[in-house]
Amino acid sequence: MHKIIGAALALATTVCLTASTAAAAHAEKVVHRDARGDVIRQDYSFETETETETPVPTVKSSDITSTVVDHRRDNVFVTVRHAELDSHLDLLHGYLFSLVTNERLGRTVVLHVSPSTSRQGEVKLVTQAGRRVTCIGLRGRIDYRANTVRIRVPRSCLSNPRWVRAGIYTFHTGRDWSRAFVDDANLNGRVRNAGPVHGPRIHRG
Repeated sequence: MHKIIGAALALATTVCLTASTAAAAHAEKVVHRDARGDVIRQDYSFETETETETPVPTVKSSDITSTVVDHRRDNVFVTVRHAELDSHLDLLHGYLFSLVTNERLGRTVVLHVSPSTSRQGEVKLVTQAGRRVTCIGLRGRIDYRANTVRIRVPRSCLSNPRWVRAGIYTFHTGRDWSRAFVDDANLNGRVRNAGPVHGPRIHRG
């Protein structure tokens, strides 16, 4: 199984504290433009336990075009815009938001949509070890018309950080798990199985 997909299903995506990053920013809101047509197809062979990656520039579903991370007084908001959002529930759609704070606290918001959920999916907050964390006020919203996914994470669930860095994955896969389509918001044309690349520090506004 794909490492990324397996981690998402186990709700234990790795938070990489030493990931590459853009230049530091000292603002409450950061807008990032991701290249269009940079989705990667991952094909996994259960027989050989090997994985191959192929660029698929024509795939629009899961193709991130921009992200906005807004660090406000009480909440951290992350909005991800896609070229297109697919609402077919015969697939698994995953939206992973890895957050790292100035205290080196790592948390991942996992929003997934599958045949067992509604079109709005289910959202959870987990630790680096995959343990689910109770977070009152955690919200996720999918707007299929606007092609956006938005989460709200109360700062209290992140130990009220001075700043956060965000790494974002979007993926979808079929029922057999042998093929997945993945995009990293902070990388163009490639993904890292070790975890998403985190963006700049975003201080509380």
